[in-house]
Amino acid sequence: MATEQTTGTWIRVPGETGDMVEKFRGKVLNIWQVPDHEQFRNEQDEERIFFIQLGFPWQNFGPQIPMMLTTIFGNISMIGDIKLVDIQFPKNFVDQFPGPRFGISGIRKLLGVSDRPLLNNMVKPSTGITPDQGAELLFQAAIGGTDIVKDDEVMGNTELSPALKRVEHYMAKLRKAEKESGEKKLYAVNVTDEPEACIKMAEAAVANGANALLVNFLPAGVGLINSLCRNSSIKVPILAHLDFGGALYASPWHGISSSLLYGKLARLAGVDLLCIPTPYGKFSLSYSKYIQIVHGLRSPFHGKPGVWPIAGGAIKQGHIPRLFNDLGRDFIIGAGGAIHAHPMGPAAGARAFRQGIDLMMKYGKLEEQTLGRELTVAIEKWGGG
Repeated sequence: MATEQTTGTWIRVPGETGDMVEKFRGKVLNIWQVPDHEQFRNEQDEERIFFIQLGFPWQNFGPQIPMMLTTIFGNISMIGDIKLVDIQFPKNFVDQFPGPRFGISGIRKLLGVSDRPLLNNMVKPSTGITPDQGAELLFQAAIGGTDIVKDDEVMGNTELSPALKRVEHYMAKLRKAEKESGEKKLYAVNVTDEPEACIKMAEAAVANGANALLVNFLPAGVGLINSLCRNSSIKVPILAHLDFGGALYASPWHGISSSLLYGKLARLAGVDLLCIPTPYGKFSLSYSKYIQIVHGLRSPFHGKPGVWPIAGGAIKQGHIPRLFNDLGRDFIIGAGGAIHAHPMGPAAGARAFRQGIDLMMKYGKLEEQTLGRELTVAIEKWGGG
């Protein structure tokens, strides 16, 4: 495996000199057997499982993610039951990447929110709506207390709803909501496309007033985020969506671990905010993996800013206490249906979330006697989470 991904192939070749091997070949650093068996009655009949730690000289691929992944897990990803669980990055490699431009502290400063969790809304219906219709839905969510409104990941640059037309209509409504609420807001327009088209659309969106961008970073390519971060004309937060991840991490024996994919790799790429799967709603991710992802986004990482985890996937107002207990305060609630399908309307759905956040900040729980009407209605309809 170490040789296949660096200097050689399945057989030693004449050009593979001793000096080349020493400088450029991958190396086996550790092998751990799990469980750590000491004896076998019949070794031929026992299934044996190993963690294998390989080392690769990063000079082989340079400071970029596509060739790094090609080297670490390229051909060998197809040799059988093998999964990439983690990557340890040296500081001199990480230093070559721009990292998140804003991160947790930068977004707090941008929005003027010092300590509470933030609220993000996905415009619903996801597709089939015009820029005018979407702008009104955005406005209702924003005046209700949403800090960030984003396109749904499936809303691209379409004939019915061109991305730049959404920027024009949505930002006008966002400014109106800011004026009425007295709160700063962000709108993340979806610029996902082929690399050249994505970068051009991102530049045009920012030039036309967009104050945040959304990229489906796995289908588009993790390295594309680096290109956006290095672009001097794109100085707005980048929100990345989680879609396509299950195709890469769902198997216990193949693919890439979700904690690596959504944690370290997204952060190395330079996202500021990342939608992540949760164990609360419609995703089947385990609780321990969920916490590992958040740890990868927020724990020390060679000086790079922490990334906002956006906990989404059928999140409802009743989930607020559990989100606080699991994630602290540096997280974002990602809510779509629980805002737009609230019986009293989208503004009330957003207010219900803000009421719950305020109660948790003040009391550490949802005090029944202090529940606002909007929050009470939401919990009555969808339960306490």
